Amino acid sequence: MSEVDCAPDTVLLVGSVGCGKTTFRQRLAQGDIEYVKTQAIEAFDGIIDTPGEFLQQGRLRRALQIVSFDVDTVVLMLDPTEEQSRIPPGFAGTFNRRVLGVVTKTGVASPAQVGDALDRLRAAGADPVIAVDSVNGDGFDKIREVLGCPSSK
Repeated sequence: MSEVDCAPDTVLLVGSVGCGKTTFRQRLAQGDIEYVKTQAIEAFDGIIDTPGEFLQQGRLRRALQIVSFDVDTVVLMLDPTEEQSRIPPGFAGTFNRRVLGVVTKTGVASPAQVGDALDRLRAAGADPVIAVDSVNGDGFDKIREVLGCPSSK
């Protein structure tokens, strides 16, 4: 198994456009961080990255639910700098899987924004909820522990 693999957990990344799903995946995989717009559902050694449009457009949300049947954990992600959450209360209940909440971009958000995002993910039903900075790696030791991933280099 590659070092990207998060055995025993496979994960599905779900969040709005630009919330940091792909950067999170790159950090979790311990690879280079570079901007790439996800255009389709893509699988990377146990990490499934999805386009943000699948969350933002209600008619596409069913695809997320279908893909979630092949994973152990759904990672519901929220950018705290977004003024409006596209994740409704109770949304985690639509998945028949464990749902981990991740607040991204903590390095550019205020403490109040991060706190609000943590509360919104809890209201969505995610548990646990963890704040991370994918650029510098803050919070990823806890993410790896929760997901059963190899420790960072």
